[in-house]
Amino acid sequence: MSKELKLLEKIMLVIPGFRGYKKRELIREDDKLVREKVASMLDDARRELERIMPLALPLMGADVEQMDRLRKKLMMVSSKIRHAEHGYAGYFDRIKVEERELMKLYEYDYKLIKQAKQILRGVKELRKCLGDKGRMLSEVLSLTLMIGELDDLIIRRDRMFKVEG
Repeated sequence: MSKELKLLEKIMLVIPGFRGYKKRELIREDDKLVREKVASMLDDARRELERIMPLALPLMGADVEQMDRLRKKLMMVSSKIRHAEHGYAGYFDRIKVEERELMKLYEYDYKLIKQAKQILRGVKELRKCLGDKGRMLSEVLSLTLMIGELDDLIIRRDRMFKVEG
C-alpha cells in the first residue's frame, strides 16, 4: 500500500466526507472539511480548558494567567484555520496537481489533525494535574508550545499554496 493511500485513508477515517482533493469541483469542500475538523478539535480543547480553569484557580492563583493565555491561543488558532480562504483557488486552478504536491498536502493535513488531537488530549489530561501546581504549569507551557507548532504548521501549509502572480 502506498504512503499516499495510507495517509488518505487515515484522514478519511477522521473526517467523514473527505475525498482527498481528487475531484476538482470538490477541492474547496475537502479543504474546508479538514480545516473545520481541526478547528473543532481546538474549540473542544478550549471548552475543556474553560471547565478546568475555575477548578485550578485555588491551586494556581495568579499563575492561572498562563492557562488564560493558552485559552486565547486556542481561540486564535482555531479562528485562523476556520476562516482562512478555502480551496486555494490559484493553486488548484492549474490543469493538474502533481502527485508529489498532493502527497505533501495529505502529509500537512494529517499532521494538522494529529497535532490538534494531541492538544485536545493534553488539555483533557490537565485534570490530573489539579493537585500539583508545578506539573500544571509545565503541562500548560507544553500545550502552549504545541499550539505554536500547530500555528507554524498552518503557515507552512498555506505557503505551499501561494501562487506566484
